[in-house]
Amino acid sequence: MKQDDESEVLKGMFEEIMKIVRQKQIKMESIVQRATEQDMISQDSFNRIYKILSDYGKKKQWM
Repeated sequence: MKQDDESEVLKGMFEEIMKIVRQKQIKMESIVQRATEQDMISQDSFNRIYKILSDYGKKKQWM
């Protein structure tokens, strides 16, 4: 396999991994939101967790 072919394969694999990670980010946010709606955590806790997730997502350029 040529280096260009390997690069394309690696790029495709990386994109698939990033897609999975983005989906997990969204899933975590929705889990936290549901926990707040069901009074399992306070709104303050939700805001802190959401900020942490958002900051992390921005740092990783997911958002």
